Amino acid sequence: MKLSIQELNQIYADQICLEFSSQDQDKAWPSENEYSNDSARWNAYLNRLCLSKLINWLAENTEAEVKVFPSDKVLPTFWEFVNGTAINIGKKRIVLIPCEANNTEEFCVPQEWVDIPTWAADYYLAVQIHPDDGWLRVWGYATHEQLKQLGNYDRLDRTYCLEGQDLIADLEVLWIVLEMGADEKAVGKPLPILSMKEAEKLVQQLSRPSPSSPRLKIDFEQWAALLENDTWRQQLYEQRRQQVLTPAVISVTPITATRSQRTMVNLSNWWQDLFESGWQAVEELFGTQETNLALAFRGRGSRRVELDDTELDDAVTIKRQIELLSSSTNEDKRKKTAKKLAKNLESLLKNDCNDREVKSLVEEGVKALVRVIRTTDNEETRWTAAEELLIIDPKNPATGKRRIKDLGMQLVGNAVALMVSILEKPQGKVAVLVRLYPMNDKAYLPPQLQLTILDDREATFLEAKARENDNFIQLKFSGLSGDRFGVKVSLGDASITEDFVI
Repeated sequence: MKLSIQELNQIYADQICLEFSSQDQDKAWPSENEYSNDSARWNAYLNRLCLSKLINWLAENTEAEVKVFPSDKVLPTFWEFVNGTAINIGKKRIVLIPCEANNTEEFCVPQEWVDIPTWAADYYLAVQIHPDDGWLRVWGYATHEQLKQLGNYDRLDRTYCLEGQDLIADLEVLWIVLEMGADEKAVGKPLPILSMKEAEKLVQQLSRPSPSSPRLKIDFEQWAALLENDTWRQQLYEQRRQQVLTPAVISVTPITATRSQRTMVNLSNWWQDLFESGWQAVEELFGTQETNLALAFRGRGSRRVELDDTELDDAVTIKRQIELLSSSTNEDKRKKTAKKLAKNLESLLKNDCNDREVKSLVEEGVKALVRVIRTTDNEETRWTAAEELLIIDPKNPATGKRRIKDLGMQLVGNAVALMVSILEKPQGKVAVLVRLYPMNDKAYLPPQLQLTILDDREATFLEAKARENDNFIQLKFSGLSGDRFGVKVSLGDASITEDFVI
C-alpha cells in the first residue's frame, strides 16, 4: 500500500519523513559514464537522493556547521565502492545508510564506515528510502559503540548488523547529544601501511570490470588501507571507469537471447574443476578465505538450527548418532541426527584436534555422512548431510561441487547471485541444488523474485518465489549425464536465463 507523506508523518510522528519530487530524482540520477557498473550507479542514485534531502533538513534544524565528508566533489569515489554518506555536524560525524527494504527488522552498516579510522562516525542513521513512492524516512540510529559491541558481524557481506529493536528510535535524543558534544566514537585499530608497489598492484587487480563493487575481492585490511588513501581510491575509481569507456572486451548475453544464442554451462566439467567464465567459488565472491563455507552454503543471514534436546559431546553420544544415521528409516530423524553429529564433531575438533580418539571419531562421522549422501533416496536428507559434512570436512569429494555467479543489476535494479551445487548419486545420477542470494549489502531478496527450472523444451517443471524477508530461495532436483535444463530468474518483466547440461 502506497502511503502519502502526510500519512507517513502521522504514523511516524517522532521520525524524519521527507518527500522528494521527480525533479529531485532526475537531479540525483548520475550520468552514464560516472560509474563503472549499474550497481554502483544505483547506489550513487540512492545516496545522492538521500543526501540532497537530509543535508538541507539538518542545516535547518541544527546550529552547528553541516558539511559533507570529505567533500561533495569526491563522493563518486566512495559510492563506486560502498553504500553510505558521511556528514560532519560541528565536531561530530553521522553516516546516512539508505536502504530500500520494506521492513525495519535489521540495520546493516558496511564495515568500511565502522573500521576505517578516518571514516568512522559517531552515529549511523538508518534511512528507509522508496524512490518509486517519492519518500524517505529516518527510522532510527545507532552509535559506533553499539555496532561494535552489539552488532552481528557478517563476514560474507562485511557488515555490522543490528536488530531493529536495538536502534534508538527517538531522534530527539540524537539532536541533544549532538548539541552536548558527547563523545561516542571509539578509536579503531590502525590499518597496515601499503607500499607504493602493493597499492599499484591492488589498483590494477581491482580495476578489472565487474558488475558490482570489488570490496570483497581482497582481505579487509588491504582493502581498507587502499580505500582510506585519497590518491589510491581516486586512481581505482578512474581506472574502473576507464575500463568501461574503452571498447568492450567482455560480451554480455542479452536477456532476451534464445537458447541457441546463450552459453551452455557443462556441469560434467565441474568434477574436473573446469568452470566457465563468471562462475566463482563462493568464498571468492563473498570475500572470505575461510575453509568452512557452511554459512555461505546454507544462505547468508541464516544461523545454525538450535536443537530441541540436550546433547552430550562425548564419544558414546557420537557413536550412537553414527549408528542412528545408518539404521534409522525416519528421514526427519536422520536429518536432525546429521546436524547433531556435525555439531558434536565440530566441537571436538575445536577442543582437541590432535587426539587419536578424536581423529578416529571424526573419521567415522565423516564416513557416516558420506554414506547418507550416496545412498539415501530422500533429497532433503542428502543435502542436509552434505551441508553438515561441509562444516567438518570441507574438502571431502562427497560435498560435491558448487559455484556462484553474480547476475548483476539486471532485475529492475536488484542485484542477485545464482549458486549451483551438484552431488553424485547412485546409478550415475546427479543431484542439483539451485539457490539465489541477495547482493550489495541487501539482507533479503526482493519479494516476488521468481526462480524457475526449465526443461530441455524450455517448459517450467519447478519454480519458487521469494516472500518478504527471504534471504535465499532454492530448488532441488536430479538428472542424468546429458540432461539439459535452464535456470530462469525473473522479477516483473525482467528476466535472466542460464542454460546447463549435466
